[in-house]
Amino acid sequence: MVSSDMLSGVFAPIITPFDEDENVLIGRLKENIEKYNETDLKGFMPLGSNGEYQGLTDEESLKILTAVCRTRAKGRTIVAGCGRESAYKTVEFIKQTADCGMDMAFVLPPSYFKDKMTDEALKAYFIAVADRSPVPVVVYNAPKFASGLLVSVELIESLSSHPNIVAMKNSSMHPNAEYMKAIGRVPGFYLIAGNIKTFFPGLCDGAVGGVLSTASYLPEYCCKLYDYFAGGETEKAAELHAFLNALSSATIGPYGVAGVKLGMDIRGFYGGRTRLPLLPVPPDERRRIEKHLGEAGIPRFTDGRFPD
Repeated sequence: MVSSDMLSGVFAPIITPFDEDENVLIGRLKENIEKYNETDLKGFMPLGSNGEYQGLTDEESLKILTAVCRTRAKGRTIVAGCGRESAYKTVEFIKQTADCGMDMAFVLPPSYFKDKMTDEALKAYFIAVADRSPVPVVVYNAPKFASGLLVSVELIESLSSHPNIVAMKNSSMHPNAEYMKAIGRVPGFYLIAGNIKTFFPGLCDGAVGGVLSTASYLPEYCCKLYDYFAGGETEKAAELHAFLNALSSATIGPYGVAGVKLGMDIRGFYGGRTRLPLLPVPPDERRRIEKHLGEAGIPRFTDGRFPD
């Protein structure tokens, strides 16, 4: 059984660094992980939307996951993106990647045949994956990346009783509180907030942690928010949450993966370019965002400590 400690805290989605010819830069990836190791991040989530997983080959994905697993500091949890459009292919990919050292696999619902993806079909899919997966499964509820497909409260309530389905990452705007009402009394099943906007409210509703794009470029700030909450300093947590949410909305958030990579570059991580068809942030906006972050008092990343 997965303990709550393995998922309690802040996770950074791991971007995939590319050179100007769109080749994967494993060395730069390791450098980013080494910097993250200096922070209080609970773990890492490679091969997700911020990792541009849909644009990676399976061979590249294996190399990326291996590098992340080998570079992480002791005690960091790795939940890797493994969802594919069929249960068979998803299980085969999980089996390929399990030996890399990941702790869990997060799986996005298949959506190519969206009009056929009833709760019955999705339940059959997730149970088939969980029954055959060598590692615990985390359901990834992200309508934005699944053709608008939402994991319903009824579906997750049903799936939460499976011994190898251990959590749901909720990146939808459907209230965490409604999911918690359904799964809150299920032992060994956890809810994880999926974006900065819902992170603090999610913690208040019972989520154990969060996977936050903001943590990719502001890891120490996101960790401090969690520490405030866990330590009972909810007013400070609320204030920091409001600051980070507003900052993200005004700068990085609207540009998605390209924005996250820009934020990382500005702070001294390696973000670099995206793979086509994703375009970079326009030069004028890059300058505006860098100025805005500076005026907000955001320094370059140094040693992982929250600036006093």
